[in-house]
Amino acid sequence: MKVLSLSLSLSLSLSLSLSLSQNPKNTKYINQFQIVFVFFCLPFVLSCLCCPFPPPCRCDTKSPTVDCKHRNLASLPDLTPSNGSWTVFLNGNKLRHISENAFVGIKLQTLVLDNNEIEAMDEQAFNGSEKSLVFLDIAGNNLTTLPEALTNLQNLMSLSLSSNPLPNLDQKVIMKLSTSLIFIDFGSRELQEWPTSMKYLTKLVSLDISDVTLTSLPDDAFDSFSDTLQVLGIHNTYITRLPSSIAKLQNLQNLKFEGNQQLSVEAISKSIPNSLPGLIEVTFHNNGLTTLPDIFLNASHLYIVTVLDEPLKSLNDNLFSTNFSDNFHVVMMNNTNLTHVPACISKVNTIKRLQITHSQISSIDENDFHGMANLSILDLSDNPLFNISDKTFSRNSDLTYLILENTELTRIPRSIQNLHSPQLLNLSGCPIYCSCDNLQWIKSWKSRPKYFQIVGNCSNIKMDLMSYIQNEIPKCLS
Repeated sequence: MKVLSLSLSLSLSLSLSLSLSQNPKNTKYINQFQIVFVFFCLPFVLSCLCCPFPPPCRCDTKSPTVDCKHRNLASLPDLTPSNGSWTVFLNGNKLRHISENAFVGIKLQTLVLDNNEIEAMDEQAFNGSEKSLVFLDIAGNNLTTLPEALTNLQNLMSLSLSSNPLPNLDQKVIMKLSTSLIFIDFGSRELQEWPTSMKYLTKLVSLDISDVTLTSLPDDAFDSFSDTLQVLGIHNTYITRLPSSIAKLQNLQNLKFEGNQQLSVEAISKSIPNSLPGLIEVTFHNNGLTTLPDIFLNASHLYIVTVLDEPLKSLNDNLFSTNFSDNFHVVMMNNTNLTHVPACISKVNTIKRLQITHSQISSIDENDFHGMANLSILDLSDNPLFNISDKTFSRNSDLTYLILENTELTRIPRSIQNLHSPQLLNLSGCPIYCSCDNLQWIKSWKSRPKYFQIVGNCSNIKMDLMSYIQNEIPKCLS
């Protein structure tokens, strides 16, 4: 890279010199220009284009980014000084100690050190980057105390600490970071009580709590950042109840519950009795929930609800009101025990994409989706679905993509005739029986769009569905 830089610099110097020499009056400036370029510009160009980390690390040719992840490094290499604000990935190595001046010569903006074996950092570990480092990920290491080195980071905005055996969050360190820190994640089995130092993080925007064995949090746990918090994630905990201060998070936009097997639907509903009006995205993942908590009625900005790996059996008919949010466009559910499309979803006319996959839906009735006038994408793949009423979709004029992969359907559903402008019907993996008796109705479907594609294969003959429709259906006797 240095050779390339030198070649480029000399070429530039030569071209400019020639340009100046074309005018006799400029001849006296040529030597001055070359001296200035060599002593001032050339070192700058070399520094800008120099990768600070030696192999096996690699630098991005288009941005100041270093990839040193998963290189089996037991220590940090010596760095070559380089200009720019650098993003450095050192995750997945075997680093145990970050010594002082470890990154001198470059200015760090983002440093990713997760999943190493780091036990300690010298107090001057981040010398040279005290003002520039804004994102630091040291999750998944062996830290038992917060490093004093963090107190030197004047503009740190994001700090990832989860999966370190930290019994507490040192008050001195957190106080020092409180003027700039807005994102933090932490938690481990060793954390035996809620860190009182969290009260100093009055500007916090995003909080992720994970792997704690606490069964509850203090009711005032979220008080200090109740006006600022926008993202809250609670992951893999033993929590049985939520702090009452969660109801004060009026600006919360993104809420995620994941792997909290002891947290019941009733506990969630009780902690958030009046809903959270700022909610935009809500995710439930592997919490053992058989239904969803009633926390949506006042969520007037809600956009998406995602449910993954929850043994849902049913949903309250009043979980969602008809027009509670003009922005409510997406419902995604995967691996549930739902046996039918919930009525509380079927009545919401703003939903544009509905996915209920890997569940137990076997039949679709004519009133399913009846209130979903704006539905454009429907995915019911990997359900034991064998029947769809011929009158289904009569009120879903905007439905264009219908995905029914790996279901038990043996015929192309006639209800697709009710769609105004369908573009795709995906029946891949379905045992569609191709015969005139089963499919000749398509011959009389006069309004079938020419661009409408049906994907899948006949189960009884070696032919894809579109080929059968185009080549064999016309031969069927009416």
